[in-house]
Amino acid sequence: EIKGLSHITGGGFIENIPRMIPEGLRARIFRGSWDIHPIFEDLKKLSGQDDRHMYNTFNMGIGMIMAVDVSIANEVLSYLRLVGESAFIIGEIVKGEAGIEL
Repeated sequence: EIKGLSHITGGGFIENIPRMIPEGLRARIFRGSWDIHPIFEDLKKLSGQDDRHMYNTFNMGIGMIMAVDVSIANEVLSYLRLVGESAFIIGEIVKGEAGIEL
């Protein structure tokens, strides 16, 4: 039931997530839905970079994105945590122009 899967490498947050989403849809990310390591805030302050640049360069600690139907999202989340993964529901897929909302 996996609808999409994206390995989030450098630049992957902004560039790779939209590649797994059909045309006419976009990803809406819920900032604050996962723990962001404090080093990212330090880097942001020291570099003066905006949020979009920080997500695109450092991915803010996210390594993989999985898109599943909302009806099974909590079940998938529970399973991933059971097998030792740090997993979070970090957003949703919505109608709109291709891309990502932070």
